[in-house]
Amino acid sequence: MAKLIDHTLLKLDATEEQVKTLCEEARTEKFATVCVRLGFVEQAVELLKGSDVGVACVVGFHEGTHSTEDKVNEAKAAIAAGATELDIVLNWPLLQTQPPSYAAILSELRALRAAAPSPAVLKLIFETSQLSPQQIVAATALAAAAGLDCVKTSTGFCGRGASVQDVRLMKGALEELQRRGWEGAGKMFVKASGGVRSVGELKRVVAVGAGRIGTSSGVKIVREARGEGVDGQAASGY
Repeated sequence: MAKLIDHTLLKLDATEEQVKTLCEEARTEKFATVCVRLGFVEQAVELLKGSDVGVACVVGFHEGTHSTEDKVNEAKAAIAAGATELDIVLNWPLLQTQPPSYAAILSELRALRAAAPSPAVLKLIFETSQLSPQQIVAATALAAAAGLDCVKTSTGFCGRGASVQDVRLMKGALEELQRRGWEGAGKMFVKASGGVRSVGELKRVVAVGAGRIGTSSGVKIVREARGEGVDGQAASGY
């Protein structure tokens, strides 16, 4: 279960001491990554040396409406600082224009892929609470066309977080693209982020296709799974 979790700290007022604690927890619990803002990437990389915990950095967070140039520069800086994964916010208002600005979105995503080539893992954050089902499917197709690795539900800073319906739709869209011959779609995964705070919530989104979970409640979740209380001690009557 721990290897499904990106252990996340994205508050604007986060401190170096909090990032230190985040990394210590991630090392202890063997989470997939820690996910931080650009200013903390170097610190996280240093603290996690010798572990198999990756460092993810958000790009264009959290509105997604930054210029392509700014996003590309942020992506390059994160990779240079040692980030192994980038969680990039889609410029989702471009999906809501009439007609939708698909070409502009695809151009930006391809520029980001070029700036952070494989083996860097690129995840595209949709902000699903703001999008229709049709727009979610379109965003999934654009991410696949640009060669990204993952589609992600939300930032956790705008509207509701992940829902079972969102994850099921995104996973289904990837499977349909693969069925139609989009080979890259078959290698992509779905990340559910925002509002996943318990073992039950984690299991529900994994059951419908989530391959990764973004949460600031990772320690709470794994302790709950082990039958421990919040202090790490055995929970009475659990």
